Amino acid sequence: MSTREEFNCPVCKTTELARTELEPDLSSFKCPQCEGHWIRGKEYWDWSEKQSTNLAERVHEKETLSLAEPGIPVDCPECRFRMVRYLVGRGLDFTVDHCHGCKGIWLDRNEWAALRKRNLHDDMHTMFTSFWQAGAIREQRKKRMQQIYVDRFGEEDYAEIRRIRHWLETKTNREELIAYLLDKEPYNV
Repeated sequence: MSTREEFNCPVCKTTELARTELEPDLSSFKCPQCEGHWIRGKEYWDWSEKQSTNLAERVHEKETLSLAEPGIPVDCPECRFRMVRYLVGRGLDFTVDHCHGCKGIWLDRNEWAALRKRNLHDDMHTMFTSFWQAGAIREQRKKRMQQIYVDRFGEEDYAEIRRIRHWLETKTNREELIAYLLDKEPYNV
């Protein structure tokens, strides 16, 4: 890992990052142009370990910040490795870039604020695990399938079929109810 303190933005390429305080005892290097943040791996892990408690996730917070997910591959500003994109999940539709070389983290504009608002900013080390990613991928698939059903049935009909499905799941005679619904002539015995 490099000990130098000058880095260029991995998105803007030529803009120099400026050191800033992201949290008390956690500094980052911010791009004045795209407003992304580079957090050195060791600094994040040290800060994370100093946190006395793991904050509970705020699951009902909706994201209203304008996020900048450029969608381009990002190279680590510190060691030049190609960074790996990790899904955040948990209802947040963006990724966090992580360097497997120096363990640094790149966050695009407002991503730290979005993570902080949901109390996920202290869980980034967990986001990089296969367990977290598997859950985020399941969530992403479910969201895609829901959109397919909305496109196919229409929003109103999809909401109604989901209500019926939920109702059926609460019944002990579920199979009989489904058989009745599927029978073209239920009274023709």
